[in-house]
Amino acid sequence: MKTLYRYAIIRFRPFAETEEFANIGVIALDLTHRLIDYRIAPKRFARVRHFFDDKGYAAYAGAIDLLRLELGRVSEFLPSLGEWDAEATFRDIIARRESSIRFSEPRIAQTDLNLTAFVEGLYARFVRRDFSTDTPEVELTRDIRHALRRRHLDFFKSVKIDDELMSISFPLAHRGDRLRAIRPLAFTQKSPMAMVDYAAHWRKRLDYLLDRQRITPHDILIATQGPTSDAEPAAHHAYQLASEELRALPFTVVPGEVSGDVNDAIIAFAQASIGRTPLGT
Repeated sequence: MKTLYRYAIIRFRPFAETEEFANIGVIALDLTHRLIDYRIAPKRFARVRHFFDDKGYAAYAGAIDLLRLELGRVSEFLPSLGEWDAEATFRDIIARRESSIRFSEPRIAQTDLNLTAFVEGLYARFVRRDFSTDTPEVELTRDIRHALRRRHLDFFKSVKIDDELMSISFPLAHRGDRLRAIRPLAFTQKSPMAMVDYAAHWRKRLDYLLDRQRITPHDILIATQGPTSDAEPAAHHAYQLASEELRALPFTVVPGEVSGDVNDAIIAFAQASIGRTPLGT
């Protein structure tokens, strides 16, 4: 039996004059069972940092705390109301307000999914942007590039190493007296074996370039992205094996992002690559 839902997208708009916003969550009302559920982005959310400047990102941290508190109170309070007017309450929640948090116009949907699954699907589509044709590896590369640009490290460009046997690309590379490069690798394949195979594939390619002296030890940083936290244990084990495979190379291997932000180790590597002293040294 299909369930009818009303839902809205939660948006963060720190600067009213520009009217630019970022999707940071979703909220939905189950019209049949009169239940409300929501999901909002984490407090440290790299896409918001990349979309707005540091001032906007600082405002986001406070706004997301207040939103989480407000929606948490609503969820706690509603079950005690008995015969409450679900639609009127939902309209009140998403009503236009003078703040950086805005809600889209309510939309309607009918599906076989339960409320939790429906909200997760909305979040994937509108916040995680699962509809995007970009692969996780492309998105990680973009996130790192934006982080470098914010720190005025605009020297990293795409470099392709051509060889009679193969052509290998580094999307973030700097040529000084030698090549220094950041190679993002995402291990989000559908099967655990595919993750392990992908690591072996890249180890062979990088070993080949080392043997041909096209790259040198310690001059490549591998930035990895693993499976999501709710992935099967086998996927996390495969990611661990894949990381160990790559660490057999004479290169630094680090997670691409830590708590939703680009890993500081990547920034330090980039600064050292162009002769700048990394922050904190």
